Amino acid sequence: MGRKLLKMFTYLLSISVLCCIVFLLFVTYQAQQNPSRIPSFFGYKPLTVLTNSMEPKISAGDMIFVKEKDAVDVKEKDIITFRTADQKVVTHRVVEVTPEGFMTKGDNNNVEDSWKVTSDSLIGKVAVILPNAGYAAKFISSKIGFSLFVLLPFLLFILIEVFERTKRHYNRKDDTASSKV
Repeated sequence: MGRKLLKMFTYLLSISVLCCIVFLLFVTYQAQQNPSRIPSFFGYKPLTVLTNSMEPKISAGDMIFVKEKDAVDVKEKDIITFRTADQKVVTHRVVEVTPEGFMTKGDNNNVEDSWKVTSDSLIGKVAVILPNAGYAAKFISSKIGFSLFVLLPFLLFILIEVFERTKRHYNRKDDTASSKV
């Protein structure tokens, strides 16, 4: 029973690592193809939060997944991500909806933002917050992190598969040889 459980755990871990690798490769490819555009994965845009303007809800180093939404779907108190006039990406809470756009404010800020967010600058609504995952994503996107968390597990997976296949091959030969005796 323990051996079966270990095998199932190894299989699930391998599938998880493979999914992470596919996700990272897809997002990295998108980012390299168009650096000015935020990569998207099934309509969700992964972003790392850089400031504490949204504490305590969202902290610097958290990873957020922003779901692409139309401006008509945004309501007061929603947390949205948008581009400012100077093309910075900002995530703040909607404090007022007007016909011209949205007034926003960081939860940790004392005053509302000095600009209005228009539908053109809206990226989407925050759908998922992963605490501290942004630090991990930033590390994994570095050369050392990519080598440790993507290439190394991939190579280990291949080595284990080659070892298992070789072992099965020799076990079959041994079984065939012993059955002839």
